[in-house]
Amino acid sequence: MIWRTTICIIFIGITQLSHQYSNAFSSSSTSRNVRHALKDKITSCSKSTQHNEFDNPQSYVQFESPLLEAGYPPAVIEYETNTRYQKPLLVYLPGFDGTLLAPFLQFPELHTEFDVKGMVVDMKDRSSVEDLKHLVLDFICKEMIVKIDNQITHRPVYIMGESFGGILALEVALSIIEWNKNIQGVNDDLTSSSSTNSRIHLQGITLINSATCYLESNLAKYGPPVTKVSSIMYPLEVLKLVPLFTDKYAIPQLLLILQSKALPSIIDNEQKEAYLGRTAFNLPTKLKFMPQETFQWRLDQWLLKGCLSWKEKEHHLQTLDIPVLIVAGEDDEALPSVQEAYRLSDLFSTTASGMKPLVHIVQGAGHACTCGSRLDITALMRNAFYNRLMTNGRRAMKPTASQNSGEYFGMEERYDKASIGLNPIRYWSKDNFSKLRLG
Repeated sequence: MIWRTTICIIFIGITQLSHQYSNAFSSSSTSRNVRHALKDKITSCSKSTQHNEFDNPQSYVQFESPLLEAGYPPAVIEYETNTRYQKPLLVYLPGFDGTLLAPFLQFPELHTEFDVKGMVVDMKDRSSVEDLKHLVLDFICKEMIVKIDNQITHRPVYIMGESFGGILALEVALSIIEWNKNIQGVNDDLTSSSSTNSRIHLQGITLINSATCYLESNLAKYGPPVTKVSSIMYPLEVLKLVPLFTDKYAIPQLLLILQSKALPSIIDNEQKEAYLGRTAFNLPTKLKFMPQETFQWRLDQWLLKGCLSWKEKEHHLQTLDIPVLIVAGEDDEALPSVQEAYRLSDLFSTTASGMKPLVHIVQGAGHACTCGSRLDITALMRNAFYNRLMTNGRRAMKPTASQNSGEYFGMEERYDKASIGLNPIRYWSKDNFSKLRLG
C-alpha cells in the first residue's frame, strides 16, 4: 500500500538521519501558539540582564514539551488540568543535532513518571557550552517552583543528557551542586529571579552515550575534515559519516513494525502507536539542513572545547552524591561509549556516599539508535532512582522483549494482536490526538 511505502521511507529517515553528528538535519520550530502558551521559549533576548557576560546575540534556544506539541492525550489532559506540576521535572539535553528526535520513542513511557521537557537548538544558534549551561539552569529555576493547592513547592529535578548533552548535563549538575552550597550568597551563574533563593532539588542524572570521550573517538578523527571540504562536496562527505551512527538492527526492526510483526515493547497501546505514526508523518516538516558553518561550530565549540573544558573538571564528580544512570550503545562506532560508561562509573563511585552508578549497555545498539526500540529507559530510571521516584512501575524491560534476540530484542507482538498496523486515519482520531485548547 502507498501509505506503508511512505511510512517506510519516513521511518528510515528517523532511524538513520534524525540524530547526532552524522545528521545534517534538525527539527523545525514547533507551534508558536503552543510555545507561547507554555512560556518555555528562551532566547538570548529573554536572559536576565545580570548575565550580560553570557549574552549571545546569535543564541536561538528553546525548551519544549514534546508530547504536548504532538497532541498526546495524557500530556494534554495534564496541562489543561494543571496536574503536570505534580510530577518531577525531567529535562532532556540533546546531542549534536540539537533536536528531540533521537529519544522520541521513549517520551510516552517517560511521561508516566515525569513532566518531560527538552532543549532544542536552532541551526542559526552560535551558543557556547557556557551559554547553553546558563540557559538550562535558568529554565530549571523557572520550572521547579510550582504552586499546588495554594502552596509553593519545589519539585524534584532530573537531567538526561545524550551524547553532547552528556557533557552539558554534567556541567549543569556541577553548577547546581555549587549553587546549592552557596545558596545564602549571591551566585551570578543563575538567574536573578526569585526562584534563585531556593535550592535546586536535583535527584538523578541519566547519561546516554556521553560525548565526554569525544577526544578519543572516531568522530574526532573523521568529523573535522568534513568542515574543510567545498560546499558542493559537503553533503556527500556528511553522508559518509552515517555508518558511524547506525547499527545492523535498525532497518530489520523497522521492517518488523511495517509488516505488523512486532512493535517496540514501550509502544504498547493505540495512543502510543498513533503518536509514533504522527511523528513519522510530520518528520518532513521537522527536518532542516545543517549548514557547514553550523557543523563546524558544533564540532569545535561544543564537542572539542566542551570536552577539553570538562576534562579539567571531571574530578569534581565526587561531589555529586546523587543517583546516576549511564547508558551506552554496545555497537557505537562514533564514540567509545561503552568504555566511557565504565570510566565515568568509576569516577562517580568515589563519592562520599558510595552510590555507584547503574551502567546499562544496550545490546547491538549504534550511537543514533541507543534510545530506540532496544531500550526501555523509563524502567531503567525507576531502577536507578528507585529510592527517589518510589513508584510501582516496571523496573526492567518487559520479559518477552528482553528474552528475544537479534532484531526481535526489545520488540513484542502487537498489543492488539492485529495482522495489520493502525490505520493512519486513527492517528488523528479524538481518542488518540488532543489539540491543545489555548486560553
